[in-house]
Amino acid sequence: MTTPVAGFELRTSDAQEAEQALERIFPRVHLRAPKQAFEFSIRSAAIARLAWTDHTLPMPGRSALDEPEPIVVLQLRGEIELQHAGEAFGPGPVLLDAPDRATATWETARTSGLTLDRGYVRAVAARLTGRDQPTHLFRSGSPRDPAAARAWKATTRYAAQSLTRDAEALSSAVLQSSLAHHVALSLLHAFPNVALDDQGRAAERVLPPVVRRASAYIDEHAHEAITVDDVAAAVHLSTRGLQAAFRRSLGATPGDALRRARLDGARRELLDGDPEVVTVAAVARRWGFLHLGHFAAAYRRAHDELPSQTLRR
Repeated sequence: MTTPVAGFELRTSDAQEAEQALERIFPRVHLRAPKQAFEFSIRSAAIARLAWTDHTLPMPGRSALDEPEPIVVLQLRGEIELQHAGEAFGPGPVLLDAPDRATATWETARTSGLTLDRGYVRAVAARLTGRDQPTHLFRSGSPRDPAAARAWKATTRYAAQSLTRDAEALSSAVLQSSLAHHVALSLLHAFPNVALDDQGRAAERVLPPVVRRASAYIDEHAHEAITVDDVAAAVHLSTRGLQAAFRRSLGATPGDALRRARLDGARRELLDGDPEVVTVAAVARRWGFLHLGHFAAAYRRAHDELPSQTLRR
């Protein structure tokens, strides 16, 4: 099944037209047209569960957004201040999730960001933790630390490029699902939240930090052509040392964890796929399984059914 990326783009020097375009994001916007000439621009692209928007604000203004229906993550630039859930944010990344109004004022600014379906992010968090998650997952609108902020910025760039430059290739429902899942996972790792933080506190009592970091790296990059050597390098440990750490803590190897992450990723694609279009062989190849028979056997051991059965659900 193919679903084209929905795109929108506008350039205007009319303040009223700019306000109407901005109201696609913030329902209550007021712009003060500057005395000099200006050009407002906005561009957006959307698929199921995920949308990207980028717009310039070359004139002063203010806006308000009541409790966000989706989860909104913005990258603020310029002379802008945003207030939400008792926190004030300037330039940089900000996540809007709490059941409170968000207000923003600016002189000149540029804002880009992603919106994600709230229910979908909750479902991803529930699969990761094995338990139901609350409506509002996130504890703060700021990333965990500078490294998390950089990682989220890279994810935003990747999503924006996929939704714009690679829009034709992204018409596949399977690829759209993979992109949305990647962004949701990155979001959960970048911003403090009740799902992974609570789970992490319990895990800290039994798993050494290097195993937690390696497991997180595997979860985030399983869809890529990584090896156990890559995982070890990412956590600054030798491959032999990582193997020993996994065996001591989990009774398994990093290769086992990587294989299971890929089997889980294949399962998500099969569950979301249209059996009239998607094939088990194509999904297996995308997740690094070149021998279909070996994939089917490993999948059945992991999920108690054949991949073809999952696809027909």
